[in-house]
Amino acid sequence: KCTAIRRVLIPEDRMQETLEALTERLEGEEVGDPAQRGVRVGPVVDRSQRDRVLEGIANLSESGEVVWQAEVPVGDGAFVAPTLLRVPADHPRVHQTEVFGPVCSVVSYSGSPEEAVELVARGDGGLVCSVYSDDTEWSQTVILGVAPWHGRVHWGSRKVAAQSPGPGTVLPNLVHGGPGRAGGGEELGGRRGLSFYMQRTAIQADRSLLGRILTD
Repeated sequence: KCTAIRRVLIPEDRMQETLEALTERLEGEEVGDPAQRGVRVGPVVDRSQRDRVLEGIANLSESGEVVWQAEVPVGDGAFVAPTLLRVPADHPRVHQTEVFGPVCSVVSYSGSPEEAVELVARGDGGLVCSVYSDDTEWSQTVILGVAPWHGRVHWGSRKVAAQSPGPGTVLPNLVHGGPGRAGGGEELGGRRGLSFYMQRTAIQADRSLLGRILTD
């Protein structure tokens, strides 16, 4: 499965341990034929997409640092090495470049909720933003601040971590879409999307009579 993650914001004082945890987790992922047992990272759609992903990695790494990169099978497959990048917050491409492949860019910041909102806003909109914190006051500032820029905001707290389906899962009653660079489409998500296949009709009548036929 290929997902696009524009950037992940990590407080500076948690950056090193986060990078170590991510690297340890990623090193256990095998790249290859997804039909084989144990392989969780397969090729991208075709060579054209592979070239676009590699171009995105090159652009982000110009002012950033490749923290970790996997090995890919030798051959003609459209494989891209899963890549973990650390990119400065002042690098404009990390906010504008969305690489559709196994790539994650991490950006450090002070930990201030106001700074987190400001950095998120530089992306000019997106489908979903994930906020991970058990600090209610901090989360309130961030969630309300990033909400205008996204179709959905996923709040992952310790309490729901074990049962949450994750930010990529869109439940039927949720909006899927978003403003700005997300490309719109929020009117197509969830129950809203059903309205395109339904006809609305207004019925005028005595209330008691109307209640008899519409009770069920």
